[in-house]
Amino acid sequence: MRRLLAILLAAALLAGCAADLRLLPQGGQDPAPSAAPEATPAPGRVLAVWDETGVLAEALELYAQAQGVTVEPAADAAGAALAVSAAEPADGAALDLTQQGELVQGMAGALTGQQTGCRSLPLAGSAYGYLADRARLTALLGAAFDPADLQNATAAQWRDFVAALEDWLEEPAEASVTLSGKEYSLPAEAPAELAGLEAVFTVAGADRFSGPVLSPVLGTCYTTAEEAAAGGRTDAQLTGALNSLWTLLTDETGSLAGAGENGAAPDRAGARAAFADGKALFYRASASEAAAAGLAAEDTVVVPMKFTFDDTDLHGGFSLEELLGQPVATSGGRVYIPAGADETGRSEACAFLLWLYASEAGRQLMEGAPAQGLPDLSAALSAEARAAIDAAGDDLAGLSQFTTAGRRAFTGAVLAALP
Repeated sequence: MRRLLAILLAAALLAGCAADLRLLPQGGQDPAPSAAPEATPAPGRVLAVWDETGVLAEALELYAQAQGVTVEPAADAAGAALAVSAAEPADGAALDLTQQGELVQGMAGALTGQQTGCRSLPLAGSAYGYLADRARLTALLGAAFDPADLQNATAAQWRDFVAALEDWLEEPAEASVTLSGKEYSLPAEAPAELAGLEAVFTVAGADRFSGPVLSPVLGTCYTTAEEAAAGGRTDAQLTGALNSLWTLLTDETGSLAGAGENGAAPDRAGARAAFADGKALFYRASASEAAAAGLAAEDTVVVPMKFTFDDTDLHGGFSLEELLGQPVATSGGRVYIPAGADETGRSEACAFLLWLYASEAGRQLMEGAPAQGLPDLSAALSAEARAAIDAAGDDLAGLSQFTTAGRRAFTGAVLAALP
């Protein structure tokens, strides 16, 4: 299948699938996306997208940068040229991709086995947590470092490690840390691999307060998307878990690379660059972002988010071991071209789909084994709930420091938004 998609991309390079289409070079090494120069936006080239969950955000950002296309959010799926849904779109809601030209027909057939009647294509899921470069962690903790010790560390051990690392960044000195019962030592001097390290964390502003980071909180009370969407837990049952979220956010804020005025988190490109350039040791994001930052899958360590939950926070959801010992497994859903897309929109959507599934950069985002971990319960929240939580996060990000009053306002707004 990989060879067939490569052939399709080569054909696209020769024929073009949209006006002035510029695809990435085929063969050889693509530059790391984080360092790639931005293409000049092509006049008139706009791709209108409906993607409530943001599952395509990373891919669309890279595509716009590489191809010079302006990506705009659509008001709804009906008014978009490209749309994402959790499941297969209903009959009549999407165009048949096998009728969108030979290139897209061949790609759809290769991906789904359908020669006719293909209404959507699958999107890859991804593990979400703290991404790290194995080589940097080994340089920090020594040749005997085992990533599993960090992944399986308790929340208390994780927070002690983060605090020790913050002190070490201020003034490198030998210090002992315990991870999963094993003792490690921070080096007396910063190794060359960590010469550019400025902070413990980085995170994109769009992910900072909402999205998959909410899934473990919801997981204290629910185990399925249907349960999370229906809601029903009381404020008292959710408050303890939200206080743990607050602790995680304040720990990140204490050492955040790429932060702007008043500690505002960087945008996705800025967070990715901070991680790629070695300014941050951990990047809270989907594992697909590691490839976008130029890090190979075998060199990527994904550490589960460490919440300070205890038994009193559990009200019918997952166990503490399940909540703390695995990353969040985001579900990709389906991508399709809405039935109402005009000819120009269809052309732009086809160009993006060919880039996503056939170019090297797109395949880095799409390939790999299905993500394993805690289900992304945050994806079950309504668009209105997510917007309200994002607004509460924006208010919090505007504060010069995270205060008790800020915590109460933020957790109150989240509780009000949850079903």
